Amino acid sequence: MFDPNRILPSKQKNTTLSLNPLEFQDAVDDTVWYLYQYYKSASRGNDIWCVQLLRHSLEHFAKVLLHKYCPERASLGLKTLHHSLPPNPLNEIVDIMNCTSLVTHGIAVKKLVNAFHYESSWIFDNAPDQEEIKPLWEKIKELLQ
Repeated sequence: MFDPNRILPSKQKNTTLSLNPLEFQDAVDDTVWYLYQYYKSASRGNDIWCVQLLRHSLEHFAKVLLHKYCPERASLGLKTLHHSLPPNPLNEIVDIMNCTSLVTHGIAVKKLVNAFHYESSWIFDNAPDQEEIKPLWEKIKELLQ
């Protein structure tokens, strides 16, 4: 990129793709919050909105996974999963995304809940304010499994 005023080098040194603790907490909270909204939407039979809510939840869960497996790229989220996650969690996300449709979103949400549950010990050990979201997660896990 052409930078005649040499502005970019100073910006590059200050740029990070890692999540700070608050951003990580937000990603965890948003993953669970969108799952809660999914539950409410599914109970109303709104399949179109259910699919969108799963996509939102996956977008934030991608950052959570990256914070664990490739923290230096975590803020990139979904766009870097195929390069930055180990095969097992990546295959789970691909499987979830393949089920995210109007017909199969019920399968996708169960897979997403299981994936989050699998990582939940690490997630809550590393979340700076786990007590805010953990009770909602425990309830959602019961309702959606």
